[in-house]
Amino acid sequence: MLGRMAREVSSVEAVLRFAAALREIRGRLLADLFPVADIADLLAAVRSRGELPREGATRSGIEYTVHGAGCLIISSDGREVDVDLVTDPVLGCEVEAFDAWRVRWFLDEAADDGYSNEDIGVACTHLAGEGHLREVVEGRWFALPGAPSGPA
Repeated sequence: MLGRMAREVSSVEAVLRFAAALREIRGRLLADLFPVADIADLLAAVRSRGELPREGATRSGIEYTVHGAGCLIISSDGREVDVDLVTDPVLGCEVEAFDAWRVRWFLDEAADDGYSNEDIGVACTHLAGEGHLREVVEGRWFALPGAPSGPA
């Protein structure tokens, strides 16, 4: 029982590390790409407006790759965070969201082994219940609180 509780606490801490990295790296990307406002605007700048390349690097060394429904962002120190635009069924608009797989990918990059996707999903749901994250699609997609959204 104690081992399981310790694992749950450590998986919560791991998700919090991902959330902090996402907030930091995303913030630096958008500061460098100003006036791009958020990931939805970045996707539009690449796809619709043709203002930016699909892959690029910013002046502070942040790299980005626009993909299917979102963007992979890599910090100058090699940390990778990834978000997709997901339609929030409650708000009816797209929000920048992540799932357990994306958190797991970040943790693998950080050599923080030992958490399953299920461990991470449970931790995300727990953190959403405490207000540290927002559950966009129950048990599957999560966002930072106050995550930017745009038209669906």
